Amino acid sequence: MPDTSLTPIFYRVFQRRHYPGLCCAVRDSMPIPYFVRPVAWNFGTTVYEGESLPFGFQPAPAREASAAFGYYLFHHPCETLTPRHCRPWTGMDRTHGDLRPTTSPAA
Repeated sequence: MPDTSLTPIFYRVFQRRHYPGLCCAVRDSMPIPYFVRPVAWNFGTTVYEGESLPFGFQPAPAREASAAFGYYLFHHPCETLTPRHCRPWTGMDRTHGDLRPTTSPAA
């Protein structure tokens, strides 16, 4: 029986620009992997395990993969996670010591 006492995790979800069905989820507490760069990926949304999750996102494999590798790749069958949540990832926030999505001043 699955352990339901686990604390839910926040994930930052990035979507590949030219292959929008490919998503990379990164725990909010972890640095963004080197291969996830603004040139090739858009910041899609932040998800919380205890709430509604994107299609294709599975919490147990996400926990295991992000613990082992630092990220979790999954396939989302739609073109975008949702248009209102998908925004370009314009750079870095160095205040956290790692790469985090930031928005442009116009956003």
